Amino acid sequence: MRQFSVVVIFTFFYQVCAAQVISEVNFDAVKVAVSDSTSTYYYPKLVNRFLDNDTSLTATDYHHLYYGNIFQDYYYPYGASEAEKKFKEGVANNLPLPDLEVLGLAVLKENPVNLDAILKLILVYNLMKNTEMATLYATKYVSFLEVIYASGRGQTCENSFVVISVDDEYHITSNLGLEVKNQVLEGVCDRLYFSKAGQKGRYKLKTLYFNVRIPLTYLSKSYNQSDLPPPDPLPDEDE
Repeated sequence: MRQFSVVVIFTFFYQVCAAQVISEVNFDAVKVAVSDSTSTYYYPKLVNRFLDNDTSLTATDYHHLYYGNIFQDYYYPYGASEAEKKFKEGVANNLPLPDLEVLGLAVLKENPVNLDAILKLILVYNLMKNTEMATLYATKYVSFLEVIYASGRGQTCENSFVVISVDDEYHITSNLGLEVKNQVLEGVCDRLYFSKAGQKGRYKLKTLYFNVRIPLTYLSKSYNQSDLPPPDPLPDEDE
C-alpha cells in the first residue's frame, strides 16, 4: 500500500498543477509567446540575446525567459547537470578564474535560467576585477529576481511568489537578507519561516509563500514516466 500512497500523492500534485494561471503568471500566454517563431519572445531568440549579453532585454523579456524555461527540453528543476557539477567543483577547488569563467558560461549555454551559476559568475568577474562583466551579470541576476517578485506578494498561497525551482526561493530570501528557520509544504506552496534576528526595521517578516506547482509537476511526470513497479492494488481489487 505504500507504493499506492506515493502514486496518489504525485497524481494529486499533477492534477493541481494543471492550472495554467498561477498568482500573476499566465503560463498559457507564456507558452504561446515563447513557442511562436514570429514572436518577439520566441525562446531561442531570447536565449541568444541573453547569451550575447544584450543589455536591451526588458522586464517582459526576462519574464518570458524565466517562465518560458519550463517549456524547454532542458528544464530540470531537481539535481545538477554535469556542467553544473564541474562549475561547483571548480569553485570549491579554487580553479584559475579564467577556467571558472569558461565553466560558468558553459552552464548558462546549457540553460540560461540558472540563478546559482549567474551569482557565481558575478563573484568570478569581481575577483577578476572585470567591473563591466560583473555589473552585467548582476543586472541579469536582479532582473530574474524582479520577475519572481512581480509574480505575487508572498502573503498567502493564493498570491504566492511563483518559482520554477525550489532553489530560487533561497535566492529571494537571501536577497531580502532573511534567515530561513523552517520550511513547510502546504498544498502546492512552500511556506518559509524566518528568524527575527538580523532583520532591520520595526516590522519583522515572519513568513513568505512560494508556489512550487511547476517543479512538483515536473517531479510527478518524472515519476510517472519512470520504470518503477506498478502500485499495490486497492483492497477491493483483490476480491
